[in-house]
Amino acid sequence: MAVILEEAMRGWMADHQGLREQIAERGVDRFFSALVPAQPPTPAQLERALAGARDEVFAALSADAVLDGLPNPPTGGGDREALRSSWLSLNLAWGLPAPPLGRGLSVPRLAVAAAVGSLLGMMLLGGLLNLTLGLRGVGMLIGAPGGAAAAMYAVGKLAESKALRFALKSLMGVAWTADLLGATALGFGAIWGRLAGVGLLRRILVYAGVVSLLAFTRGSTQYDDRAYRKTVRDLIRPAVDCSALLLCSLSAGRVETPPTAALDAGLARAIQELHRCDAAGLPTAAESVLLEARRMGLDGVSVPPRFVQASQAVRPRLRWSPELAQHYRPFGLIEEGDTVIVEDEPVIVNGNVLEKGLVRKQRS
Repeated sequence: MAVILEEAMRGWMADHQGLREQIAERGVDRFFSALVPAQPPTPAQLERALAGARDEVFAALSADAVLDGLPNPPTGGGDREALRSSWLSLNLAWGLPAPPLGRGLSVPRLAVAAAVGSLLGMMLLGGLLNLTLGLRGVGMLIGAPGGAAAAMYAVGKLAESKALRFALKSLMGVAWTADLLGATALGFGAIWGRLAGVGLLRRILVYAGVVSLLAFTRGSTQYDDRAYRKTVRDLIRPAVDCSALLLCSLSAGRVETPPTAALDAGLARAIQELHRCDAAGLPTAAESVLLEARRMGLDGVSVPPRFVQASQAVRPRLRWSPELAQHYRPFGLIEEGDTVIVEDEPVIVNGNVLEKGLVRKQRS
């Protein structure tokens, strides 16, 4: 039987491979729909996204169409809900890592740097080859990709290197301070003017350009969306497979609940009468319960009960033998031939021992 169930589960898992992949992809889409695009997620956003993806996967796996296709499908609405409840309670908690964050330039900024570098490369290399060799077209053709690559490398290096940014900021600070204070005594303003070969207005424009370049190359915290999506997908797929296998196992190994035995109507009425009677009517009500018990085949209640006997009943004594072990259990060490006292009578219905009685050895 176990081999048959294992083969049925294996076949079901193989037949529904495509369904599980679709459910996993739906969970991935639900996860990223709760995140803000192009922004690092906060812990609260990750928790909401994880809960949404888990709910999406569980709802898809426990749909009626999926449950009806199980090796041992539930037969009714109550069985479906019982299977869902057991399955949800046994599923493990999900956990997905946060994306690895890093500082860098965004894609739009890199695109702008490439475009500007391409134009500058075309202008510079095209003009240079035109003056020297008269090959403007060749210079523009080579200068476009070369300038784009150089510009992207330069802005990337400037964004990553703290030393380079500090040196550029320091030079800018010294030159701007010299122009602002007019430190002609130290010669800063004159030296900067001679080296640049430009006037004050043009130097101010250079300052503005360098400041803009520093602001443009200031990196921001970001993560690789594609790589993180692949990581999430690789983690959700095994979780979906495990949940599907658990669902299939619970369905295949489901045990039918035995029907609850109904209480005999006559015995139930006698018990109610015993509960409602007063102290004076207790013997009569108890005798009614015993009468119903005898009617249902309970052995050992045919003799008058002790509470109606004038004298105190003496506990029966028996001689222990292997045959008595079928109806009584010994208390302590009892050997064959010992005299034992019956502490509890066995419960026997229609010749079947439902519960053994208890005996103990008589001490001399």
